[in-house]
Amino acid sequence: MSEFQVAKRVKQEPTVAVAARVLLSFVLFLGGLVLVGVGTSDGGAVPWLWVVLGILAVALAFGLPMRGASER
Repeated sequence: MSEFQVAKRVKQEPTVAVAARVLLSFVLFLGGLVLVGVGTSDGGAVPWLWVVLGILAVALAFGLPMRGASER
């Protein structure tokens, strides 16, 4: 069997950049949930647009922390 080893990063990201990305992801996730809620409530002019925007925001919130990640 092969031994699994994790490749170490050569350069660590600044803590402020990581914290900002996590905060932005959290805001995008909550905003996406709000957009889906607005789209599914009554009285919207184009409810499908709000739902699609909400889904895209949530997807971006999950994808943003993976920026720069790669299989080593």
